[in-house]
Amino acid sequence: MEAQRTIQRLIDHITFGHGIHLFLQVLLLEFASVFLTFQFSSSLLLQISNPNFFIGVYAATSVIFLGILIMFTAKMRKRTFSPPLQQVRRLTISILGYIAASGVVITFGYLLLILATTGRTGIDRLDYVFSVMLTTLFAALLAVGYHARVVDKQPDRETITGTVTAWQDSLAWVNEDDRSHAKQDAYDEFTDRMNDLSELLSNAKTVHGRQLRRDFEAWRDDFETHSELSKETIIKGQGENKNERLEQEHQKLESIQRRLRIIAGEQK
Repeated sequence: MEAQRTIQRLIDHITFGHGIHLFLQVLLLEFASVFLTFQFSSSLLLQISNPNFFIGVYAATSVIFLGILIMFTAKMRKRTFSPPLQQVRRLTISILGYIAASGVVITFGYLLLILATTGRTGIDRLDYVFSVMLTTLFAALLAVGYHARVVDKQPDRETITGTVTAWQDSLAWVNEDDRSHAKQDAYDEFTDRMNDLSELLSNAKTVHGRQLRRDFEAWRDDFETHSELSKETIIKGQGENKNERLEQEHQKLESIQRRLRIIAGEQK
């Protein structure tokens, strides 16, 4: 079970929780188109008389495609509810995953099939650089295509950060004067923002995102069973004489807040 969860967490780096089957659909569409593209490209390579010039062009183009890949994978991870995926090093894993998937297409579609059919007996430096360019191109196309197919259905970045921030701010209802009407109004606002956050987290697709949603809903269910005074204690925390149950719920709240701050970009 744990091994399965570990595998799923790794897959989340390229699917961002939307399922490997959708990712494979986009990848297979690329694989189908690679043959038509390479039938033209292979003959073009044989006619190149100034390979050094084209090596520079292909290398520069690869950098551009890599930039597009980074931009779209970064956008996709920012629209997940997985705190680990917000880390820069996890972005590197996502990028390498897309490059590896595209590398499979290029290896079989170009290096093995196209070059083999042209009767070439060796692969020179131009072929390598051209292969790198094609790999980054198809990795970028894969990221763009996958983004358009599934990720655009997720709440946008502004909605995520706005909803999380509004709920965090609404926790300040505990600081209002107990005898004022403002406290009840602030508590009602907190309840509304909690409903908004619950609805937002219902969009969680990744392993860590779904865990955050379960943790929040479990904490919320327990929280709503308490009296108003206990609710304030859960949010504020306690002094030396601690109620063990309330302290545990306070710690759960802090854990949820920490993960939400990471998702909202307020904490690394």
